[in-house]
Amino acid sequence: MRLSDKETDIVRACLDWLALNRVKAWRSNNTGIFDPVKKIHRRFNGLRGVSDILGILPQRVRLDDGELVLFGNFLAVEVKKPGEKPRPEQETFLQDIRVAGGIAVCVHSLAELEDQLRPFLCYSEPAA
Repeated sequence: MRLSDKETDIVRACLDWLALNRVKAWRSNNTGIFDPVKKIHRRFNGLRGVSDILGILPQRVRLDDGELVLFGNFLAVEVKKPGEKPRPEQETFLQDIRVAGGIAVCVHSLAELEDQLRPFLCYSEPAA
């Protein structure tokens, strides 16, 4: 069976994998929308370069008193077809997220997403 390399299929696979790994994530559409009443496309007025997938990557830390604290890191995933690179505004968005302390990656496959996020995933409670 051949894996699809359509961007929408990669995005769907990434969203499914994130959900299976208890990461709250959603598709961020940043294109214009069609107005069926006026029969025109309305232009996009949002932030340019926003990644395809945004989310909150759960993290845990045990404090000195033993309390387990849960928090999240902002996650941005730009998905590209194999061989494609992010546009300059997409690269700028990813870099802005990294500078602010978030996790920002560009992937071309589900395997790339797994490799890049595995170090950040919390599967079990850390040792005391």
